[in-house]
Amino acid sequence: MNNRILVKDARTVGLRPKAGDECEVGLLVLGKETIMRELTAIDLDVESYEQVFDTMGARFRKLGYVNDTYLPSIKKREAQYPTALPVEPYPIAIPHTEATAIIHPFIAPVRLRESVKWGDMSNPDNMFDVRLVFMLGFKDPGEHIELLQILMYNFQKPEWVDGLFAATTEDELYDAVISMEWRSE
Repeated sequence: MNNRILVKDARTVGLRPKAGDECEVGLLVLGKETIMRELTAIDLDVESYEQVFDTMGARFRKLGYVNDTYLPSIKKREAQYPTALPVEPYPIAIPHTEATAIIHPFIAPVRLRESVKWGDMSNPDNMFDVRLVFMLGFKDPGEHIELLQILMYNFQKPEWVDGLFAATTEDELYDAVISMEWRSE
């Protein structure tokens, strides 16, 4: 299935539509090209969500995806607005921060070695044990809405989520993530 790409200006966002991609001028809608293999992490050994941010934030910065405001920005935002979703069969966190901290849009799939406590998006006083984290980096407000709907659709599919846990390498985790159904119904 081809990605649908709506582009404000492909040059400014670094996208190069491929043959078969549908393009029209408008709001940028991110596709599978935003899921980054080089940002995929498996069995990350951390004890808190803050350590997830420290470890992955350093990788994002080193690889040029974020600027130096990313780490303090995402920590502040998570403290104010937790991002764990109470999806079945496993809660999943989708931390994200201000667009000004992002250089290149990305989704970084991260599986933790052990679960960590993560605040519930709908009730910050409630904590979930989270092992799957999809770290999101978006440059423009609104560009992530359809992508979040697609992720939520897949998060609720036990067979897809089980595939994320079955992966034994970062390549397998990346391939399992990429295999998601690209729809939000």
